[in-house]
Amino acid sequence: MQVMIGCPVRNRAWILPLYLQHLTALSYPPDQVEYCFVINDSQDETELILQEFARLFPVRLLYDNSSRPGGWQRGFYQFSRLAQLRNRLLDAFLQSDCHYLFSVDSDILVPPHALQQLLQAGKDMVSALVCNGAEIGDDQFYNIFNWENDRLLPIRNFPRNQVFPVDCTGAACLIKRRVIEAGVRYNSSWGPEDIGFCREVKKHGFAIFCHGSIECVHVMKPAPNNGFTNQYSLG
Repeated sequence: MQVMIGCPVRNRAWILPLYLQHLTALSYPPDQVEYCFVINDSQDETELILQEFARLFPVRLLYDNSSRPGGWQRGFYQFSRLAQLRNRLLDAFLQSDCHYLFSVDSDILVPPHALQQLLQAGKDMVSALVCNGAEIGDDQFYNIFNWENDRLLPIRNFPRNQVFPVDCTGAACLIKRRVIEAGVRYNSSWGPEDIGFCREVKKHGFAIFCHGSIECVHVMKPAPNNGFTNQYSLG
């Protein structure tokens, strides 16, 4: 199965080399993978790193700069802008021959088995686990939620050895082509764009799942020493 992997990217030179190393280390045939990144308003070496990466791998580089760029660090995003950028990725996916989109945010490090196991789940949309609670001291706050009395609440008790249903997820999701072809798109009507996307997925009659045995590393901010080789940096 042909898979497109990608995400919007802005000012991520501090993490991109490590992120790309993890993507290329996935245990999946490289001739069945292509990459797509939406570069937006970057002021660091993001573009140079991705251009170098594109000399080694099949990559689509899209550009979507704004006259009102806003902030790039966590907490400064405009959800409407993120929805627009993610929809650019969906449009590029539909122009490809790929069967699945593996949407992986640029601060997420996927384990080698992630893609293969997500594909084996055979779901229309299924995510890996990503812990979002590092900055608030909550190591049980993950990227999985259920609606309860019109409130979206984090799921804290879930199986670690199987696939289970969720109402909302994001960060590292495998999405089958037919979901995107049905017209599901990101929007900021409910706040964060992933919420709007997941509501659209359910509205169109598709189910959403999480794979409890796949957990990614979430690098939420730059560190003085990330401890990795900058393989795709120009120096």
